[in-house]
Amino acid sequence: MDRTDRNLLEALQRDSSRSVADLAELVSLSPSACHRRIKALEEQGLIAGYAARVDSRRLGLTVEVFVEITLTSQSREAMDRFERAVGDFDDILECHLMSGSADYLLRVAAADLADYDTIHRDCLARLPGVSAMRTSFSLRRIKRMEGYPVSRLR
Repeated sequence: MDRTDRNLLEALQRDSSRSVADLAELVSLSPSACHRRIKALEEQGLIAGYAARVDSRRLGLTVEVFVEITLTSQSREAMDRFERAVGDFDDILECHLMSGSADYLLRVAAADLADYDTIHRDCLARLPGVSAMRTSFSLRRIKRMEGYPVSRLR
């Protein structure tokens, strides 16, 4: 991956709706060369897909919650069962296997505390093998992920 590829990835992370002509101008390529580069990045799996960044607050999801989960067992079967169950709940936005005191870290968005209570009862409390759950509420987002820092990679 060269500087042009990195510049393309950064531009696409900022705004994937830009035309190939705009991207080509930005990275000093012809539109056809730019298109070929983008297709190659997709084929290599560096571009995994395209999506719109939706403003959660404008959707009415004003409460962002991080939930640390500790399982009763760290056996492969227990972890596989938990991870499959997580995939069944759309209210769980992200799930990370962690090192440290908690086994997993979940991210959830809710409209308000009553909505989170419903998510907790209908979703989180139904996850298998949970021995402890610790919830933290985000008071304010300081920085939103806008993309990976590809420009500093070699």
